[in-house]
Amino acid sequence: MRLMMYCKTIYSDRPLPLPPGFSIRTFRPGDETTWAKIETLAGEFATVTEALQRFHSEFHGYESDLQQRCFFLQNPEGEAIGTIMAWYGEYQGRKIGRIHWVGIVPDYQGKKLAKPLLTYALAEMSKYHQEGYLTTQKDNERAIRLYEAYGFYPIETA
Repeated sequence: MRLMMYCKTIYSDRPLPLPPGFSIRTFRPGDETTWAKIETLAGEFATVTEALQRFHSEFHGYESDLQQRCFFLQNPEGEAIGTIMAWYGEYQGRKIGRIHWVGIVPDYQGKKLAKPLLTYALAEMSKYHQEGYLTTQKDNERAIRLYEAYGFYPIETA
């Protein structure tokens, strides 16, 4: 079951530092497969093919937006191991920011990478939006606590 969370005021604080050697970069043409692999490993899709189909159906025609709003977390070797989008959507008839498709591959989960990745995306999103929302799994207590720490609160389940 999905939980929608809302934040009235997006924090625009500077991103938290990453552990040494890690970095964040923006989406580049051809990164669709990289995104699909990360999201599949993170458990959002059963196969990379399924993830690619979703990516193309959701983001075809938005390539320039992806280059400004889709980010990849890279390990010290330069391999993309996480992703997040500072996207947009509608809530109560208003176009607002949306934290979208957050995923970190399992080998890197629990290594204090989610907070810096989220603060980076929120700082970028605050350039375009004052308020935002996201969806997460209702039973993912760790993610819910993280989002609550940044001012998001539950508003509805689906």
